Parts: sequence; C-alpha cells; structure tokens
Amino acid sequence: MKRLSIFLATVLLMLSAATLPATRAIAQQAAVTDDNLDQAIANAKTPANHEAIAAFYEQEAADTKKKADLHRRSAETYRKSGLFSRPVGMPGMGKMCDNVAAMWDQIAADTEKLAKEHHEMAKKAAAPTRQ
Repeated sequence: MKRLSIFLATVLLMLSAATLPATRAIAQQAAVTDDNLDQAIANAKTPANHEAIAAFYEQEAADTKKKADLHRRSAETYRKSGLFSRPVGMPGMGKMCDNVAAMWDQIAADTEKLAKEHHEMAKKAAAPTRQ
C-alpha cells in the first residue's frame, strides 16, 4: 500500500510539472505582431492587452524612424554624388528621398500617438469602476 501511495504521488507530481509550462503559456500575454494586431485590438480589455498593443506600436514607430533616417541619408548622398551634373542624372532624387523621409516621419508620429492612446486605455482598464 505504501508503494502504491508513493507511486501515485510521483505520478501526480510529474503530471503537475508537465502541465505547469502550458498553464503559464496560456496565462501570459501573447506578443502582438503584424499577423494578430487586428485580433489583439478587437479583444483588448485588460491593461496587459493594451500595453502589449502599445509596445507593438512603439516598436513600429522606432522602425519607421529608422526608415526616415535612411531616406534622409540617401537624399544627402544623391545631393553629394554629382548625379545632377550628368546628363543621365535625375535631379529630383534628393527631393524624392526628402518626401519619403517626411512621410515616414509622419507615420512614426501617428504610430507613437497610437501607442500613447493604448497606454491611456490600459490605465482606464486598470482603474476601479465606480457604481
């Protein structure tokens, strides 16, 4: 009888240990990605949901700022390259890069606003409701 009790206790312990990672995975907030952003927005109810969306937008804004910087550098390179003095050169290349950089700057600013709004929604979701 004692062996059976020890065996059952061991089996229960092993089962508990095996299910713990799965339980934690379910409890953790899933990372928001391009593929699940719409679903994350539609289902956002908790502070953690809104903070995960805000983190996604903050990363998007950072990536977008890098794109704007890339195009600003390209504009400078076109201006310094001497392409404009050549018959085959395209004098508008620097200006086009400036325009693309400005577009990315605007997208970054708007994306930062989205992140800020989700931080605010997280605060509101965490606040106790008054009756």
